Amino acid sequence: MQKENRVLYIDNLPETLEYEVFEGDVLRLNIATFEEFKKTKINVKVHRDALFEAYMADFSTTGGKFNIDVDLLEEGAECNWHLSSMSTKDSKKEFVTSVRHMAPHTNATMANYGITRDESRMIFKGTSTIEKGAIKTITKQIAKVIVFDPNSDGVASPSLVIDDNDVSASHAAIVGRLNEQHLYYLQSRGVSLEDAKRLIALGYLKPIEAGFADENVKNRIDSVIEGGF
Repeated sequence: MQKENRVLYIDNLPETLEYEVFEGDVLRLNIATFEEFKKTKINVKVHRDALFEAYMADFSTTGGKFNIDVDLLEEGAECNWHLSSMSTKDSKKEFVTSVRHMAPHTNATMANYGITRDESRMIFKGTSTIEKGAIKTITKQIAKVIVFDPNSDGVASPSLVIDDNDVSASHAAIVGRLNEQHLYYLQSRGVSLEDAKRLIALGYLKPIEAGFADENVKNRIDSVIEGGF
């Protein structure tokens, strides 16, 4: 039986989405939002030896809440989630990501990177659950927010719920102000303050482009990041 390898591109999120990745199949989801931030909930079920991989580039101008729940149902199921987001003006953005390991030998990575500007706020909430019997499971979380302006704010709140032994689980959460030494280094070489911030933002958020094959999307991501400063 021929296995399925799907790549889906979404630039206008509906309120709900549901996907099921069957045995041995691959689903790669590309999400790029540049206008309105819409309240969305995505549910994904991943079966034996299947892969769900998603890249989300969020540069929308408004605030809202985004949820994604992934169930790794059978042995060998894998999930890789990558997000880069920037909030500006007075927008409030909240991203809630959840992965449940329900079988042995399942793997998951959740990586969330954000920048807040002006008077905006960004919240990352992540939960990795390893259920009883899901031995030899590996789960990782990364959540990092750079706060660019005095009145902007960020929150990173990872959580691990582990109900069995013989697993590998880790998380890293960092929220911090823009590194003054980096700014000083660039300015000492003739780069203006705003250009220095732009370069730092590009270096921090640009890696999300690796998940997109469309050059037009990559160019738009670059343009929006640079235009945000």
